Amino acid sequence: MSAAARPGEAHGGGARGLDRLELRVERLRAVFRFTFAFHAREVRFECDQGEGFERVFPETFSFRAARHDPAELFLQLDDLLQKARLLSPRAHRRDARELVMRLLSEAPRYLDQMRVRLGAEGALGGDVRVRMHQDMALLAQILLRFLETRDLGDRRSLRVAGFALRKLAYECLRVVMAERVDADYLERYVRGEADPVDPGDDPSESGFFYALEGDDRALVDRLVVRMTERAFYMWLEQVCLDETNQAFEKEDSPFRDREAELLAAIAASPERPVIARGCDLVPFLRRADRDSRRAHAKLETWFLRRYDIRHSAAIIHHAARLERGEVADGKRALGWHSPRMHSLELAVLVAPFALAAFFYERAPRVFDWWCAGEVAVVNATAFWFLIWKFCVRRDLTFFNSSVPRIFAGVIVGYLPVFLIDEVWDLASRDVVAVGGLTLFLALATLLYIYIEVRRRLGSTQVAFDRARAIFQLGVLQALTAGLVMTTIVGPFMVSRNWAPDGGGALPIAALRSALDPIAGQLPRIIGVEPFLVFPAVVLLMTFLSFFIGVFLQLMWEDLPITEPL
Repeated sequence: MSAAARPGEAHGGGARGLDRLELRVERLRAVFRFTFAFHAREVRFECDQGEGFERVFPETFSFRAARHDPAELFLQLDDLLQKARLLSPRAHRRDARELVMRLLSEAPRYLDQMRVRLGAEGALGGDVRVRMHQDMALLAQILLRFLETRDLGDRRSLRVAGFALRKLAYECLRVVMAERVDADYLERYVRGEADPVDPGDDPSESGFFYALEGDDRALVDRLVVRMTERAFYMWLEQVCLDETNQAFEKEDSPFRDREAELLAAIAASPERPVIARGCDLVPFLRRADRDSRRAHAKLETWFLRRYDIRHSAAIIHHAARLERGEVADGKRALGWHSPRMHSLELAVLVAPFALAAFFYERAPRVFDWWCAGEVAVVNATAFWFLIWKFCVRRDLTFFNSSVPRIFAGVIVGYLPVFLIDEVWDLASRDVVAVGGLTLFLALATLLYIYIEVRRRLGSTQVAFDRARAIFQLGVLQALTAGLVMTTIVGPFMVSRNWAPDGGGALPIAALRSALDPIAGQLPRIIGVEPFLVFPAVVLLMTFLSFFIGVFLQLMWEDLPITEPL
């Protein structure tokens, strides 16, 4: 029996007609053909034993309520499996079983290619397009139920076909929901004011079929949303988030990579799967119920394990807003964790010191107050979070969205160096020594992170982009932690270790006048008491603490550096 399957072409003139799935049975010298005739709304089973194609069944199934019931299509599939004589007088039970397994394996790809082709060609009008998608969604559900209820073995092609049918059903139902569900009902559903589960509704394929063919708008709204929601969670949780299924990693996979499919599934616009605001998510994830909370937790962890801190932060902020009862229009940004924003924040923090290296002597008081103000703002922000957000409000959204494992690594990195005299003494050396060591630590840290991300993701460019984003976030956190902690203990450590000629401890005022600038005009001590900054110390400890934290994280734990604490 041949394993080949191909879409057929219309006969005559080379014009493109209906796509057909043809399966050759070599032992019987026969060709079996499966056709989804979307214009006629029919599913056709035909067989050619050398005298042309003839119908396998006396009656062709159609998606018309006045003529057929979806159960009849299920029974036709069962007859194909059980009654080998339908194919040929010479057919055996094994021939029929093998043919049905091949049909189930190839049908999802055939149907999806038809859907994509017709959409790309723009060949369908509004009503025809909606009917085709609702018929294809129903067909996918029937094929999936048949696949799951019949003992056909554990062949990989059948498992992948089941995954593909889940995706096909969800994609088709999304179109049906967008076109047939009232927008006001969908908004009430998102706000939790409308429940699509009615005990009196029939959620089976037959109930769904007759509801769509009827004129009860309220019933259509409920059942379409209910069926689409179910298809969404089946595709998201049973396929996209289950990394043990190997549905995306092997060469025979009909899907794009797992991350691309997951983003397309949760994004309101699959063509532009970017999650920046609440309205960018599908309605099922904007609803404050148990299902969405479960999905939010899984998505947060999954994105963090993929080192995608931007989307993980968006999901964390979105889930927190839903928990607080914020179900507005979803136009607010879901966090600001992006490489561009981190670069801007770093530039703002570094700007006064960089400018002071060139212009400090022109306006020393301006730069002193500027740096002191920056340190005051950083300290105030830290205490605002610790006292107000954590102790009073008990809100850890900002903390969780900032990848706390990185910050924990930074704090661990500060512990062995913060109160060691030799480190403070090293920071007093010339700019070449401090700068060279800092550059080495920065590059080594970035290399460590990149190797870890590359090992887990595989894609070189994506791995480097995400490693760079993690590196920027880590440097930002290490820098702010350094500004806070060196301000507290810096005067004590500097007065002990920076005295010229190895003398005893000197007051800060005497040291400021005795020490040479670190680079250009940038003094080694800048600011206004009690908000003093020690640029060389902050620079060295920022990268030293980050390096130690990353090294310990990667060497001691078999977890991503972005894994939730």
